[in-house]
Amino acid sequence: MRRTLLRRLSLSFITLLIFLPVFAGGSVEQLLASGLPSSTQTDKIATDMASLTSLYRYVDSIYIDEVDKQKMFDDLASALIASLDDPYSFYVPPSEAKQYQEDTTGMYGGIGTYLNKPSPDSKDPADPASYMITIISPFPGSPAQRAGLMAGDLISHIDGEKVDDLTSYEASMKLRGEPNTPVTITVYRKGTSFDLTLNRERITTPTVDSAVIEGNIGYIILSEFTPQTGSQLLEHVQKLMKQNITGLIIDERNNSGGAVDGAMQSANIFLKDGQTLVTIQGKKGTNRDQRYVATGNTVVPQTLPIVILANGGSASSSEIFAAAMKDNGRATLIGTKTFGKGIVQDVFKFGDGFAQVTTAHYYTPKGENIHKKGIEPDIQVDDAQIRDEEIPAYEQLMTDKVISTYVQEHPDATDQNIIAFAEENKDRGINADALKLLVRNEYLSKIPYDQRPIADPTFDNQLKRAVQFIQEGK
Repeated sequence: MRRTLLRRLSLSFITLLIFLPVFAGGSVEQLLASGLPSSTQTDKIATDMASLTSLYRYVDSIYIDEVDKQKMFDDLASALIASLDDPYSFYVPPSEAKQYQEDTTGMYGGIGTYLNKPSPDSKDPADPASYMITIISPFPGSPAQRAGLMAGDLISHIDGEKVDDLTSYEASMKLRGEPNTPVTITVYRKGTSFDLTLNRERITTPTVDSAVIEGNIGYIILSEFTPQTGSQLLEHVQKLMKQNITGLIIDERNNSGGAVDGAMQSANIFLKDGQTLVTIQGKKGTNRDQRYVATGNTVVPQTLPIVILANGGSASSSEIFAAAMKDNGRATLIGTKTFGKGIVQDVFKFGDGFAQVTTAHYYTPKGENIHKKGIEPDIQVDDAQIRDEEIPAYEQLMTDKVISTYVQEHPDATDQNIIAFAEENKDRGINADALKLLVRNEYLSKIPYDQRPIADPTFDNQLKRAVQFIQEGK
């Protein structure tokens, strides 16, 4: 099971997605049939497109070289959507369509493993991990795990080709492929090499992890929302309930969003029949307004206290989940104000690519539009992080390799060593909580990935406060 305190913050894809008849082959024509624009708008669009058609044909007839029509199509589609000046609306060309589909659905064909591949520019001939693929952790039950691959194994070749000059993305794509197709990898383990041929399978990316902390408190990390997150969360909740937990902490910090279905399915696990999950309001006249309610299929007793951890990296679908739980009185929100993305994107097939377009606002169960506002926590607890004014001092700390040197000299990851590091460096202009977290993360990096603790209330102020709330009821 994945064990890590390190957080991924990626605001480049903070998206609440509604998948129209997309991956089943829906078309623009089918979508328009459910809500055609007015005749005046249609006439203007028809006139403009006729002009563009004339320009396209004229350029095609006079341009000195052959026109790349696929590139022309992709660039026209990209420019059309880019003209909306909306950072959440864009066109995905055919060359990126497969990766986009896999990322948004959380499913792909592959061997099932977290991996790391340094940039080719950082190659050190004396260190194989600097140019080979490192297996961070195989997914439970995946082809990689069943074949005996372990955390820390290195992959030097894929189908006979060296991986030295591949980027992380290129390496990942070579391991992926259609289910039931073979891939041969050369594994480098403790100085020996051997080949393994694995059959790719349909892989579902894990978005949920859990454990029992502090003796009897359930702890769940929701890293993102995919259409599979609801079922994954249900499995973890049921497993924790069998261990007689006295409370539940759900950690959504730095969860940048994803599929709205995953968020609503997740909230449905905890809410009573008829309670509002979210209301979505589209463009006037399109008849797209929807109010979604819980079905009452709760599996968790209403008496079990629940805390949700959130921060400025919690956005979109994670805000839908947090608001549904908070507004319905089912959970207490602890942390800092969320990101504030209250708009919805539709995804539909266009040509051999996809288009993603903002189509609606969403409102919390209490009717609030949180776009560009965020959700205020019930209990404010700041992150342990580097403040803006501390960045120069932090850069100097890293340049001087203060953290790594300290860990080399004090290799035991004890609370005493972590506290001592913060005390020794208190005059460097960085707050003590951030110093503790930085050195704690350095210690964690030395622990095998699958053995790292999932949570650490001692040096995580927000989690510590959540534990206190569960234990004391306030």
